[in-house]
Amino acid sequence: MRKDYEFDKGELALLWMGEGFLERPNERKTKEELGLEYFNNLLSRSFFQRLSGRTCYRFDEKMDTNQEYCMPENTRHGSFLRHEYEVFTKFKAFYRVQGLRTFLPITVQRSLRWPPCYLSYKILVELAPKLPRLRVMSLSGYLITELPSLICNLIHLWYLNLSGTFIVTLPESVGDLFHLQTLSLQNCYRICKLPRALGKLSNLRHLGNSNTLRLKDMPVEIGKLRNLQTLPKIVLSKVGGLGLRELRDLKLLRGTLSLLELQNVTDIEDVKEASLRCKNELDALQLTWGSDIDDSQDRSSEEEVIELLQTHEDLRTLTVEFYGGSKFPSWIGDPAFRKLSSISISSCSGCTVLPPLVQLPELKRLQVSGMPKVKCIGNEFYGSGVVVPFPKLETLRFDNMPNWEKWTPFGDGEDVQIRLPHLQQLEISAYIVACSKVLLESFCNLDSLIDLNIGAITGMSHLPSEIMQSLAALEVLECWDCNELLSQWPSEIPPEHLTHLRRLVIQDCSQLVSLGEGDQQLPCNLKALELFGCVNLVSLPNDLSNLSALESLPANVSDVERLQIKGCPSLTTWTTSHFPIALKKLSIRNCTRLEPVSDTMFPQDSSLLLEDLSLCNWHNFTNLVHHLHGFSHLVELYLCECQGLEHFPGQGLPPSLRDMEFREIEALNTMGLTSLREFSICGGFEELELLGDNVCLFPPSLINFYIREFPRLSSLGNVLENLKLLRRLSVMNCANVRELPSESLLEQLWHLEICDCPLLKKRCLKDKGDYWPKIAGIPCVEIDGSYIYKQSAV
Repeated sequence: MRKDYEFDKGELALLWMGEGFLERPNERKTKEELGLEYFNNLLSRSFFQRLSGRTCYRFDEKMDTNQEYCMPENTRHGSFLRHEYEVFTKFKAFYRVQGLRTFLPITVQRSLRWPPCYLSYKILVELAPKLPRLRVMSLSGYLITELPSLICNLIHLWYLNLSGTFIVTLPESVGDLFHLQTLSLQNCYRICKLPRALGKLSNLRHLGNSNTLRLKDMPVEIGKLRNLQTLPKIVLSKVGGLGLRELRDLKLLRGTLSLLELQNVTDIEDVKEASLRCKNELDALQLTWGSDIDDSQDRSSEEEVIELLQTHEDLRTLTVEFYGGSKFPSWIGDPAFRKLSSISISSCSGCTVLPPLVQLPELKRLQVSGMPKVKCIGNEFYGSGVVVPFPKLETLRFDNMPNWEKWTPFGDGEDVQIRLPHLQQLEISAYIVACSKVLLESFCNLDSLIDLNIGAITGMSHLPSEIMQSLAALEVLECWDCNELLSQWPSEIPPEHLTHLRRLVIQDCSQLVSLGEGDQQLPCNLKALELFGCVNLVSLPNDLSNLSALESLPANVSDVERLQIKGCPSLTTWTTSHFPIALKKLSIRNCTRLEPVSDTMFPQDSSLLLEDLSLCNWHNFTNLVHHLHGFSHLVELYLCECQGLEHFPGQGLPPSLRDMEFREIEALNTMGLTSLREFSICGGFEELELLGDNVCLFPPSLINFYIREFPRLSSLGNVLENLKLLRRLSVMNCANVRELPSESLLEQLWHLEICDCPLLKKRCLKDKGDYWPKIAGIPCVEIDGSYIYKQSAV
């Protein structure tokens, strides 16, 4: 397994279970509990390394490229580093290993933006029959749209992970996987139904289906899976599908349970049969009704339904969405729920009051939004017997409550301030019209506050002094749609004491003139300043965006790492004497009158750390381009509509460049860029018919090449033939292109993208075009936004 691989301990326990490592009889512990016990034992012996709350185990790396490897015939467990494009050559080694039990791709750097991976269909169709003893198989994260029925012939599978794929449904033959214990479908955003054959999988313990937005059809047969412990999402059907009654026999459910489309519950006896109160291992419960129900309908029956959906008192997280009753059930806010730490109530349009949530002693996160009938928060919110309200609250959010007029604070006397000493995140925003400014002024003792987000606050010309005085720990401040805001800080309280503030965002505050008054400076440790749509702003430092009234830039930008100037047509003058040494990103767009930079603005010792430079529609760019060769750290360069740029003066471009994109630029000179990996060119050669005419050769280091908007271009010519490392070719908006590069170059591609090229598209049609036999082996062929696959792809 790859070193530095991050994984969740629960995930690892399921893999161990799939391998049969947890079969030791133990009546007191489940297999999952036994796996976690083993894990913790290994962790205590420093076998694992904890990283940010997760755990990482260091192994030596083996199959980490798309090269072919020699694998011993007696290999039982195979894992490999997942690549964006998987080619068949990499997997030939598995042909000789018929006793393989584990097929496990892994991802080292996990991210929400981690790109999908493309797997040649031949790997699935031809390899699966050669691995008849497979017990653990993962195709997680691969862009496959269907599960080949051959996979369902692997009758010894105990663990099948299809999470993050593009599958739409599962074949009925999945019911033949009798031994299957874990089926992971989470983050399969396109899956819309589950097969009835799932009811045959009597050994299934974990059916992961969270984040499956299109899943609307769940068969009633799921109710037969009595060993099921994990089922995060249940979509209730009105007729013929899964209902609440089927939860009766799912007594082992644990973790998270989301009940969706609760408006389809028509028989109150079904709610009683569900017996949520007896499912003692549930940690989180989500109750959601349909979002498109007409409020004119009688929804009083929903009050009885939600009352009977009470869980055990050890619940930790509760979410209620689109509930249509006029009052909340008695159990929400009951102090007996001593472990409840997070509550979210949203779009409950019929309720006029909030439940007594202040009584919950462990509540740390509270979010309330979309409550148009709530006018006052008062005694009903506090309940009875409260000594200290919200003793542990860390996150508080109120959003979209247009008729909220008053929040009566807890306690007697004249003190109207709300004390939340442990609060770290506060958001008050979006159409809290009547009491927004008064409410904001009521908060005090926010000494622990780290993140403050305020929006659509009326009657506020600057941040209230009452709240400014207690923001010493603040790190992030966001303010948006406050149309009466004139300056960010009050004159009597300068922002210098905000020594921890790192990020300041101000958006669409149309009357804002300045951030402060007089000589007030920004907090000394500010790293990111983001300003959008503040059209009357006349002076501020650092990052400027869409500021049509701005006329000059101030000089105090020495610590700025990111400087963006966008949409400032009146801006003419640089008032800074030099670029800050720490500057890593510089973007100048649509500032047609901005004067040229002077030679004195560049460090003489080439110490500028600039990594990313973007210039668009700026007429006085020449002197900056003259100094490009001295930017030794520059890796990304974007040039757009810089009229008159016919060649790069001076010593050319820095060899450190990896990514370049030119739009409507006729100056090209890339041969000396030995580090260049990605190059994009869009327009600029109106008469160009053959790629190579008046265009330089490209360095052999190029991996990704994009060409767009050349209306007369008919052929890509021979200039790409020397690019032995080229893996991605994208041709877009080139209506006359009818020829691709040579077949030898196409064979080395991993991704071919063709868009709005009708002549080329016709030649590349699956099984029809004369180019199809030449491109069928490419792992990903994308034509006009659709992915093309072929079972016999190489």
